Amino acid sequence: MKRTLPIWLALAACVALACGALAWLSLTTVRLERAEAKSRADALVEERVRLALWRMDGRLARLIAQESTRAVDAWVPFYVPLRAFDLEGATREPSTTRIASTLLFGTPEGVRLHFTFMGAGPLGSPQVPGEVQEPLTRAAGVSPWQVKEYGALLSALEAKLDRRVLLALEPGAPSAEAVIAPPRGVIEFDRRMSQAAMNAAFPEPQGELPLTTLGAHDRGVAVSPMVPVWMGDELLLVRRAEHARGEVEIQGAWLDWPRIQTLLMEEVKDLLPGASLVRVEAGAGDLLERRLASLPVRLVPGPVQVEVGRGSPVAWSLGVAWGAVLLALVAVGFLLFGALSLSERRAAFVSAVTHELRTPLTTFRMYAEMLAEGMVTDEAQRRSYYETLHRESNRLAHLVENVLAYARLERKRAPREAEPVELGSFLRDSLHRSEERAREAGMRLVLELEEALEAVPVLVEPSAAEQVLFNLVDNACKYARGAEDSRIHVRAERRGSRVAILVADHGPGVSRTDARNLFEPFSKSSERAAESAPGVGLGLALSRRLARAMGGELRFEQGRGPGAVFAFLLRSG
Repeated sequence: MKRTLPIWLALAACVALACGALAWLSLTTVRLERAEAKSRADALVEERVRLALWRMDGRLARLIAQESTRAVDAWVPFYVPLRAFDLEGATREPSTTRIASTLLFGTPEGVRLHFTFMGAGPLGSPQVPGEVQEPLTRAAGVSPWQVKEYGALLSALEAKLDRRVLLALEPGAPSAEAVIAPPRGVIEFDRRMSQAAMNAAFPEPQGELPLTTLGAHDRGVAVSPMVPVWMGDELLLVRRAEHARGEVEIQGAWLDWPRIQTLLMEEVKDLLPGASLVRVEAGAGDLLERRLASLPVRLVPGPVQVEVGRGSPVAWSLGVAWGAVLLALVAVGFLLFGALSLSERRAAFVSAVTHELRTPLTTFRMYAEMLAEGMVTDEAQRRSYYETLHRESNRLAHLVENVLAYARLERKRAPREAEPVELGSFLRDSLHRSEERAREAGMRLVLELEEALEAVPVLVEPSAAEQVLFNLVDNACKYARGAEDSRIHVRAERRGSRVAILVADHGPGVSRTDARNLFEPFSKSSERAAESAPGVGLGLALSRRLARAMGGELRFEQGRGPGAVFAFLLRSG
């Protein structure tokens, strides 16, 4: 572990660096995408605002044009015509004729009352005739209740009206509170202003006031365009009428702002359902891009839900990139873990094999030297030395055989094809070497085979299956040596479509800790090899690989009593 710690630390540093760089790139990309999405959403909102302003100014155009083009005489309940003729075309005296103003009979939608005054003179209205005109009012068919209602409105307006503000209006210019002068670059507002001026049917004032086109010029009256003015919470449309004698008359319309606001909101509710209109205060020139050109009010869009597209390709790309990076990191981690594990196992294997080879080679060298130099003169002792050399050579041969067999499997060179053989004959032919190994260890191999299973065919590759059985018996000889019961049982039993060959001993068994790595190759280090029975921890791993190559299986099964039980499962032929 200590040797691999720097490698894992280096990998962790690389992973942290790669993830940090990708995270920074992802955050930057997401921020840019969100900024772009916000810009698109803001552009869509502004487009809706622009369209809403055009709609509202268009809705107001009729009202503004209607009030701007009214004749000067319309502000008088009954006025004297400029000329009068009879049916034969003869001229009559106009002073004997009175014409009722169209405003006498009511106000258009959006207007509460029309009013007029000169200087400090009384405040009048075409909807409120004087008492001297009562006979004319009755003759015109105007209801007294209507005159009374308009009279109440006139009294209410007089209490709110500041004549100084209206008289101070420059001819053709709005008040200071309703400055209509867009800043540079607000082209949209300028276009709507031009359209509003055209709707009012008046050119932009240049020098003197223009004369109205509805006959006022015959009377020598110059009329200015209508100008919207806030008077407290009330909205007025006012204009100046300069008479020939120098008298200045203020004519205006008291607008029904709540009603107008409701109509305008209905006009744009499909675009801006949460919009509202607020009055423009003095000095609010920076908000002209959302102002109406017709009235001194500003549009507040309110909350606007806009759809800027779903399923961002950037988000999908980032997700795929993160998935690929994480998958690559996991793959690198697994590969590194496998490489380090293999390196550790191989190092442990080399160490264990070195330990396993040292003991028999030392015995070989020492006994060979003693025998070659004639130091052993006793025949019985010489025979014992020869038997020891034979046993150690078998041990070395078995070790080399296991290593070579495992190497062949690692190179994907599987054993020969399995062939059907009778179970009884296979076991008796395969256990000769295992019986000899048991005798050398001072143990006894016992074959327990029921007569019904003698002729059962099993699919095996004889040499590979014999090696599996020998490895199992060899393990039992090494780990169960010294047990009170020296028997090693080999028995067979049916398990569904398979036949299980069980190899059991009466030794100390296998602990749970060792059972987890029982079939791992190279699992025994030189230290463990020195502390435990001889071997390099390759026999069981090789045996399982050989069993699976034949279509079988090798398992460790916990016995009911002391000892270990291994089940070698073969397919029935």
